[in-house]
Amino acid sequence: NYIADCIKSVKSFSDEIIVVDSESLDRTVEISENLGAKVIVQPWLGHVAQKQFAVDSAENDWIFALDADERASNELISKIKSLQNSDNFEEKAFFVNRKNFYLNKWIKYGGWYPEKRIRLFHRKFAKWSGTNPHDKVILASNCKTGDLNRDIIHFPYKDISHHFEVINKYSEIAAEENIKKGKKVNFAQIIYKPIFKFFRDYFLKKGFLMGKVGFIHASMGAISVYMKYLKTYEKQNGFGK
Repeated sequence: NYIADCIKSVKSFSDEIIVVDSESLDRTVEISENLGAKVIVQPWLGHVAQKQFAVDSAENDWIFALDADERASNELISKIKSLQNSDNFEEKAFFVNRKNFYLNKWIKYGGWYPEKRIRLFHRKFAKWSGTNPHDKVILASNCKTGDLNRDIIHFPYKDISHHFEVINKYSEIAAEENIKKGKKVNFAQIIYKPIFKFFRDYFLKKGFLMGKVGFIHASMGAISVYMKYLKTYEKQNGFGK
């Protein structure tokens, strides 16, 4: 179970574990509470606002953030514990690697590794931002950062059908955000943006070294870009109304 593995991976170094549940219909709340997590049921605010809500709900200033389909690797756990035992560091935010498991294979190329992300940070110096559905941590100008150079393990998609479902959902959110911001898309972008995405991931970022999985990964990335731009174009031109 994703949420159970996620919680178990952080128990050994956490003073509190907060799970923000967006009114799920599965056993997330029950499983989380049984594992000692504090569960807050919060109707969905959007990817960025929901994560900031979790940060604001914490009692402590140091935050380690994980999605439900992620977990801390043993090496990362050890590294964080070593920081807890030290008081001589000045950093207020730390990068980690994110290692993705896709179609029964660890993705080492194609832009998916090491996929540096800030996930350990002092909340007085950092906050969640970005454009839905893509969130990121932004830092105060005086925030010194470090790199733990250890992995978060990520299981993004159950199978290709699930991958398509996520692409459809996220491309719709991205298109709506583009319209809100007044971003214009021309038809040429619908053609060349996906082609460049595939070329970059498969050739420039060496996705071809992963064989068939690398080709599928790069193709799905191109489809995701295609759908985002196509849906934005559709909305800005009022198609289907």
